[in-house]
Amino acid sequence: MAQINEYFKKKYGKEKTEKTEKKEPDDYKKKLAKHRMAIIYRILITIVIIAAIAVGLFLGNRNKVFTDYDTINKISLTEATTADYLNLNGNVLRFSKDGASAFNATDDMIWNQPYEMQNPMIDICGDYAAIGDYKGTRIYVFNGTGMQGEIDTTLPVQTFCVSGTGNVATVLEENEITWVRLFNKTGDLIANDRTTMAKSGYPVCVDVSEDGIKMGVSYLRIGTGAISSSVAFYNFGDVGQNEIDNLVSGYDYPESIISEVAFMNNQTAFAAGDDGIVIFTGSQKPEQTAQIPIEDEINSVFYGKEYIGLVFEDATGETRYRMDVYDTSGKPVLTCNFDLDYKDILFQKDQIIVYNSDECIIFNMQGTEKYHSTFHHSIITMIPTSNQNRYLLVSGTAMEEIQLK
Repeated sequence: MAQINEYFKKKYGKEKTEKTEKKEPDDYKKKLAKHRMAIIYRILITIVIIAAIAVGLFLGNRNKVFTDYDTINKISLTEATTADYLNLNGNVLRFSKDGASAFNATDDMIWNQPYEMQNPMIDICGDYAAIGDYKGTRIYVFNGTGMQGEIDTTLPVQTFCVSGTGNVATVLEENEITWVRLFNKTGDLIANDRTTMAKSGYPVCVDVSEDGIKMGVSYLRIGTGAISSSVAFYNFGDVGQNEIDNLVSGYDYPESIISEVAFMNNQTAFAAGDDGIVIFTGSQKPEQTAQIPIEDEINSVFYGKEYIGLVFEDATGETRYRMDVYDTSGKPVLTCNFDLDYKDILFQKDQIIVYNSDECIIFNMQGTEKYHSTFHHSIITMIPTSNQNRYLLVSGTAMEEIQLK
């Protein structure tokens, strides 16, 4: 009997142990999977909560209306009554007939360049600025670290523009002949085009893409009792080398006066005329992709990398101005009205800043007023900072960093 009990004990005891050992790993795996799912659920819940908070803060900030500002920092400036101030990639550029200088928000001098000009003109693109004398023959090229080169045009300058690489496109006059020339920042000639009214018309406006490769020119032709315009695009990179005179595309606009052509970014350009806006797209050969007919007289045009803004007199008489904004595809984005007699209008991320020396209005891209108030004192220029609700206000005697509230 003892032997039988021992037999059953060994047999079934062993089976029970094996079953227990088999069951224990299964229970462990189930518990481990359950624990992992609990962790995943907690992570997902945390992500949802963070996302909800972020959306709430975003919507709260987007819908928040500011009515005044606090001065965070104020710096006294050496008074220069004839100087003007502009934004140079977040720093302040001061220029006058006697010279130019750049300094940051804490008044640290970045560079200073004396010169003598009668009627200084300036163009800025990204970190580069070009300053030249109207009807003069010398253009200075600067970036955030100082002067990068000096261009001797040899012929009187009618107008010019600078790219984000320092290349400078110029329109030069020589009696009945007009030259369109492109220089690099050190003054070397990249391209040269001789134009006459009979050949291609008078070059009214010229602009260079930010990468310095493409150049757009609007020409005005006056025929027998008729006026027409054309827009030509040149490419001075590898693609343009295969084209005659580097001309990669061109368009004619009968009975239209194209007064402005500009690159919004390296892929998009536009031309503004008395009867509408034309948008061109292409990183190498800009092609017309949209045409926006305009019936009302355009009061002014402003643009950024993503949007074009047009300002008109308000025909209804309810306000002074109407502002229409389009994206790079020509699609309407918003229309809003305002009464401010503006000095400048500019895009800052998803906001539109309208200001003069005494007052400012800020709209979001839904057309809602985010801010509308007067400045504490008269200013010359308003410069956005990396913080969307902070700005630099520059007057002739001081510079303030302000925070909207």
